[in-house]
Amino acid sequence: MEQSLLRGPGLVPGWMKRVQTEQLPEVYQEIAGVIGLEPTLQLAQVFSGNSVYFPKLERCLLDLRNQLIRDEFDGANTRQLARRWGLSTRHLRYILHPDRPGRDN
Repeated sequence: MEQSLLRGPGLVPGWMKRVQTEQLPEVYQEIAGVIGLEPTLQLAQVFSGNSVYFPKLERCLLDLRNQLIRDEFDGANTRQLARRWGLSTRHLRYILHPDRPGRDN
């Protein structure tokens, strides 16, 4: 979504800016606890009436994580990288060499 839409003037009606976090439904209170009241009101105005699904960010960014691991690999630091990234050495080797013969893809 274009950033200007979320920051646009008049997105949140003036009367709504008088609301206190405690007056909001619980789901909005949780969001406000993370990003603040004003951004929560803006999100509510933009997405009201829609179901919004947030996929696990870590899962969405696996390609980036794997590339970072490959960039850090120096040919001899498999164990160190596995510890650093919280992975088994076997999984780390798979990330480093996914096309190695004998692998099921």
